[in-house]
Amino acid sequence: MIRYGIAGIPLTSKGRTFVDSVEEIYKLGLKALEVQLLRVNVQENQGIEYAGMLPKDNENSIIIDVLRPNEEGIYSSIGTDTVIQEDDIVEELFWNMAKNYDELKMGGDLARELDVLLSLHSPYYMDMLTTKTLSNDEDISERSINHLKWSLIIGKAMGAKRVVTHTGFYNETKKGSLKRAIEIYSSIDKEMGTDHGFPYIGVETSGKPEIFGSAEELFSIAKKVPSVEPILNMPHYHARTNGSLIQAKDFTEVINKFKAHSKGDLYIEFAGVDYSGSTETKLTAIKHGDLKFETMSEVLMDYQDDLTLISCSPLLEHDAQYMEVIYARNFARHLQRKKERGKEK
Repeated sequence: MIRYGIAGIPLTSKGRTFVDSVEEIYKLGLKALEVQLLRVNVQENQGIEYAGMLPKDNENSIIIDVLRPNEEGIYSSIGTDTVIQEDDIVEELFWNMAKNYDELKMGGDLARELDVLLSLHSPYYMDMLTTKTLSNDEDISERSINHLKWSLIIGKAMGAKRVVTHTGFYNETKKGSLKRAIEIYSSIDKEMGTDHGFPYIGVETSGKPEIFGSAEELFSIAKKVPSVEPILNMPHYHARTNGSLIQAKDFTEVINKFKAHSKGDLYIEFAGVDYSGSTETKLTAIKHGDLKFETMSEVLMDYQDDLTLISCSPLLEHDAQYMEVIYARNFARHLQRKKERGKEK
């Protein structure tokens, strides 16, 4: 089965919530939605206001962590499955797409009922490998890692199969960055891996040489970390490899490499792309540029496993539907050619 979907809120959706997006995807005849965790605000507040309740019972925010002091007064995380006490500190996430856990569950239940496959993209600016700190002494790496953890919590609550993320900029050497990335994802996997009921961690290819995320790096992580799934973002890969995806055999090669690490369905993000050298400049509509979906669709004619195709182009659902039309048209031609070859025999 090929599922077509989009990354973001459908352009045609009048509502801007998670539930609205699922409903609109279904109305459009699409079967996948990559929700984007954008424009979120996280605040730390005293637990006295929430004492006696479970984090998931709060109606006004998504409590993504509870910090509790020990006998020395040092706070540490206790997760979100324990009743809040007065001395606790709660970390609340405010998001315009869903205001509480009930709305996350409602959207997830609706998606399952309508057969819409859900994924979630963590905040786009991630810098997990850096050793730098901000002016307020906040550790940039720690903040990015927390953003991924929060995304996994929300992804689990909505029933997402995977949380897609970038890793961030290289820190000093590529070899050292890979080692550090494996350490980070391994640590998250032990705490919030799929064996704990959390989504897969989809680590995405990057479109710029200074940003971690070559195909080989992602495969190296996946071999070490069970919950990690390499995500093939076609325009990123195409730009980073200086326009390597031209002929059908080029698509076949990269698809087969990622298929070996896929978690059931091969998850591909697609758009047109402008690039200079090996650096992506911007994503474009699918019809633009030299990355051709028509060529990739020829390869998909013989693809036998489940596939999820996500439009990340500026045209979102219009390009998702365009991919579906192109594939259907080429598949009909493919069948006709097979029929004619059969007659010749």
